[in-house]
Formats: sequence, C-alpha cells, structure tokens
Amino acid sequence: MVKLTTQRQALLDIINASHRHWDADELARAMSDAGQSIGIATVYRGLAALESQGLIDSIQLADKKRYERADKAHHDHMVCTECGHIEEFSHQTIEQLQLAAAHEKGFTLTGHQLVMFGLCRQCAKGSES
Repeated sequence: MVKLTTQRQALLDIINASHRHWDADELARAMSDAGQSIGIATVYRGLAALESQGLIDSIQLADKKRYERADKAHHDHMVCTECGHIEEFSHQTIEQLQLAAAHEKGFTLTGHQLVMFGLCRQCAKGSES
C-alpha cells in the first residue's frame, strides 16, 4: 500500500471535490492557489501513486493524461478537438460490441477506455457560420 502523504491527500481532495478531468499542471496550479507549494514532479509521482491504488482514474488523451474521480460508474469520453471540452457518456450497445469483439479474439477483458474526438455542440455550431 502506498503512503497517503499530505500532498497526495490534497491532490485526491481536489479531484474528488469536482467532476472535472484534471491534468497535472492544472492540479499543481490549484494546489498553489490554495497556498500549498508543490513541484510538478511531486504532482506526477502523487498521481501515479493514487492511480495505482485505485483512488483516481486516468484517461490518456493525445497530448496528456487527465485524472478523474474513481468512484464513478464506468463511462467513456468524447473530447472536443476545438475547445477541449470532455463529455462523459455510456452506451450499452457499445459496451456489448466491445465485449463481443474481445470474445471473438479470445481476449479476456480486464478493462477498457474509449475516447472519441470531434467537435462539441457549441464548436460545431460555430463552425457552421
């Protein structure tokens, strides 16, 4: 078991107090804004430790890893390539198709992430003008 230091607890508290998808730089700024000085390397180590213990989840986007609460039901993500908005969604048919694909290949699924990229409703409206 990984030790839950004061800094790791602070990172966990920030993540658990929101429904955002945080990157390491945003978390370092949030801690700094709260008066807690923390180096970015310490943030990365803390996030890795929290994730390894199942206390937070992560998704890998094209440019960086984002972290979120681990207490949510399984969901997938749609990411706007224009504004960066991340929309969570669940779709039973997609889940069934992924399980069927794994089964067809003789693959024992232990988890998965689906990330779709495109334009959110707001950005799509803006591109129509």
